Amino acid sequence: MISALPGPADWIDAALDCAHRQQRGVLAMVTDERGSTPRDAGSWMLLTKGAILGTIGGGELERTLVEAARAMLEGAGSWSRAPVQCALGSDMRQCCGGVVQVLLEPIDSGAAQWLVKAQQQLALTGHVRIAFDSADCEVSPVVNTDDTLADTLSPGIITLSFQENRPRLALFGAGHVGRALCTIASQLPIRVMVFDARPDQCAQVPEAANLFVDERFDPVGGAQQLQNYEAALVMTHSHALDYDLCRILLRRPDLVYTGLIGSESKSRRFRKALRKDGLHDLELARLTSPIGKNGPGGKEPGVIALGVLSEVLQVCKTVQDQPQSSGATATPLSKVHHG
Repeated sequence: MISALPGPADWIDAALDCAHRQQRGVLAMVTDERGSTPRDAGSWMLLTKGAILGTIGGGELERTLVEAARAMLEGAGSWSRAPVQCALGSDMRQCCGGVVQVLLEPIDSGAAQWLVKAQQQLALTGHVRIAFDSADCEVSPVVNTDDTLADTLSPGIITLSFQENRPRLALFGAGHVGRALCTIASQLPIRVMVFDARPDQCAQVPEAANLFVDERFDPVGGAQQLQNYEAALVMTHSHALDYDLCRILLRRPDLVYTGLIGSESKSRRFRKALRKDGLHDLELARLTSPIGKNGPGGKEPGVIALGVLSEVLQVCKTVQDQPQSSGATATPLSKVHHG
């Protein structure tokens, strides 16, 4: 089974689950890339006997590494860390033609100790650095809890840095467009929390690791207590509720995107009423409405959802200005030594 797109550090929880259940798994992780490659450093894939979570780009590269990982799981290969360098053109006959450095890391019950430390560090700071020794493949990975420490220059050490950098979107409304948005978002690097007062509508939100439903079903309460979100979308069944939500959300300078579904005329009416309610020009300028104007034309729920998700991700990416979309960095290939 191949899962939906996971987050940049979701492998930690998944690998720890394997370790706690005393199951074996193999973590294939891109530690560096040079030239044109399908995925960036930090991309990963976790293989167990019956499942594959994540991807390192597909094609011949992924097929080859899946075979190598399965050989390790079946006892046909050494049960120890294995660094692999792949030239995509000459070795894999892939058109990208770049060079990828991949680490195959065995996961079993003995990995629980360092995985717990990684999980705790990520939860505490939102960022974790892990050092893998490719020269001594029997040494456990080391979780670095001191961000001030420089990368070690010891031969064979590969240091990877992971953070949870997917933007968080508060979605107010689990109607047709909201559910279509969640379906598409399940395959995107974004986390969505759905607020809706209608349990029957919330029950139809698709299940995915990056989709959540507020169990209180209280949109206004959710808007008032919103914290650590980059974006919000207002698309409820009620214009009155939409208005109340906009009045609350537009006063939040921490939101880099606040979108309201509807026509140009609805947008004008809302802006006029909000100004009378005391919102100033800077707050009104935070409102994006209509939403998804640069997306494909059409009023189907999926078309609207596609346009607005593209808009949200673009705005959040611009503001975050992340150097690597994967959420991970690594010691450059030229600086990795192998004994």
